[in-house]
Amino acid sequence: MTTTARLTTAAAAALVLSTVATPGAAADRSPTENGFERPAAGEPYPLEQWAEDGWSAPWSLGMRERTVIDDSTPAHSGGKSLRVLYPGGKVGPQESGAQAPFELDGAREYYLSMWIRFDEDFSWGTTSYAGKVGVGLAGGEFCSGGDTCDGTNGFSSRFIWQREDGEAALYYYHMDKPGKYGDYAELKRDGSVIHWPRGEWVNVVQRVRVNTVTDGEANRDGEIEVFYNGESAATVSGLRFVTNDDLVDAAYLDSFAGGATPDFAPRHDSYINYDDLRVSTDRADIPELDGRRVAAPSAPPPA
Repeated sequence: MTTTARLTTAAAAALVLSTVATPGAAADRSPTENGFERPAAGEPYPLEQWAEDGWSAPWSLGMRERTVIDDSTPAHSGGKSLRVLYPGGKVGPQESGAQAPFELDGAREYYLSMWIRFDEDFSWGTTSYAGKVGVGLAGGEFCSGGDTCDGTNGFSSRFIWQREDGEAALYYYHMDKPGKYGDYAELKRDGSVIHWPRGEWVNVVQRVRVNTVTDGEANRDGEIEVFYNGESAATVSGLRFVTNDDLVDAAYLDSFAGGATPDFAPRHDSYINYDDLRVSTDRADIPELDGRRVAAPSAPPPA
């Protein structure tokens, strides 16, 4: 059954979802998606605007200050996309990019697809190079930020750039991560590491499946799979995320420069555009995975 964004009553924010999963709803419900076509170009895209398009989050950072609906950059589809600013000299989610945990009905497995375009002169950093990219999947308390994942405080799976040439990687928190911070897996195509291109739309899809639990013990059957422009680019299996009943329940926008120290800051103002965001429990709802929607206007079709 396809699962869509869940309704959250937040009277103070007056947030209303347009698509809500209800008990007994039909199995052919539309997946949650956002092409950023409705809002006015040139305006910020804060939470109340997201809510008008069917996405609800309890909090956000940077939405009013560092996002804009952009019609000056060629969109992946339609005429608009979401542009996010990574200011020169700034790091961390308080001063760079944007954050919001958009709520989903809990499910053991989700797919999330997004189109990404780094600007032509995007700065990967100053003397250190890393940052979070776009929207990931998470659950429970979103174990991240150097936390120890103990099976009861959730998990997260996001994308990053790293190194001075913009290497693309998956960055994920699970119970058996080897160090203080998250584990990572390089995205690869034909055995070679993928680098995020500048000035070109690319598509990434991730699939996260939460492990099962037996008598309070986490089974090693959690999985993350990543597709880049429709082709498998990373698969991580045997994962333990939870010892409780936490599920994937958030599409986590978590995109900023850093690292926490100034050496991770961009040398100058840099931008990433996002378009055609889509999340579903059903692979058939992700057109990029069957070749229906992979070619982008500013990129050659896949070979």
